[in-house]
Amino acid sequence: MCKLLVKLPTGEQSIEVIDFTGEYFDKSLVIWDTRTQGKLPEIEVGKMKVINGALVNTGEYLPDHVEAVNAKKVPLEVTMSAAREALINAGLFDAIDKLISKRSKIDFMLWDKSATITRSCKLVEAARVELNLTKNQIDDLFMAADRIEKLKLGGV
Repeated sequence: MCKLLVKLPTGEQSIEVIDFTGEYFDKSLVIWDTRTQGKLPEIEVGKMKVINGALVNTGEYLPDHVEAVNAKKVPLEVTMSAAREALINAGLFDAIDKLISKRSKIDFMLWDKSATITRSCKLVEAARVELNLTKNQIDDLFMAADRIEKLKLGGV
């Protein structure tokens, strides 16, 4: 068996074990192949890059890897009660509530009456922009809301 360090189609780095006669489905995603490039040095998945023919630990997670890992953790949808609690915990509830009060009646109804909210909702993006929040901050809020939901259900 041999090992490959690959960049998955999602952008995440992974070590794959294959038979000596096997191949990875997309050779362009192979970062290191022990059959042709030698033994894998000590690695930290997500931080590795080939520089001048050597596999080097950059010391920091590569942006594509971080984005892929975070995407797996960020829920697509959370309950509004958990979203509101996450906003309260982050000190953002009043700012969001004030912002929503100035928007259309449809936006207000979404905020006030919906049981859930999705990460891709236009209102979420509008609030992010108007409050000068980063996409990572919104992701963090959705992950916090997800944890709140799980705690209420007895998980986590």
